[in-house]
Amino acid sequence: MKKLFLMLVMCVFAVALFVQQSSAQQSLGDAARANRAKKHSSTSAVKLDDDTMPRSSSPSASAEPETAKKGDDKKTDEKKGDEKNADAKDADAKDAPKKTDAADAQKQKNEELKKQIDTQKKEIATLQRELDVAQRESRLRAAAYYADAGVMLRDQAKFAEDTRKEQEEMNTKKQALDAAQQKLADLQEQARKSGLPSE
Repeated sequence: MKKLFLMLVMCVFAVALFVQQSSAQQSLGDAARANRAKKHSSTSAVKLDDDTMPRSSSPSASAEPETAKKGDDKKTDEKKGDEKNADAKDADAKDAPKKTDAADAQKQKNEELKKQIDTQKKEIATLQRELDVAQRESRLRAAAYYADAGVMLRDQAKFAEDTRKEQEEMNTKKQALDAAQQKLADLQEQARKSGLPSE
């Protein structure tokens, strides 16, 4: 009975301690919100520079009324704005053929790169298929050779010669496949540098 009572008291203390710790600890989300609120309140200072401050003109010595000055300023500003717009349109009209020619050339170059990449992928698939077929045929021939003891005794030299030729053929195909994969990697890198999305 004493043991049971002692266990009950220990459990009550453990639960009380756990509740106290969990209520005292601040969650990570609450801490992040508090830090964010502190950061926003400290960075709310006004930044003064040429973009945020209006420019004021120096006082003139003439005796014109303020409304006349404002009207003249508006007219000169409109004239300047019209001149700037006309100059910008002229510059755009001159640059437009250059931009379109450059864009068309870049687009054509990108399409050519895509075609080269697709062609290279098809070539790699063909080489891989040829290599797989050659390896499968070699395994089948070896299985048939080793399964028949009479053939093993009669045709050892022929089997060795055929195996050597097949191995040379497979090595050649592997080298061609490696070269094609390297070429594809180079084309993809070139396409990446020219801004094409990776496929």
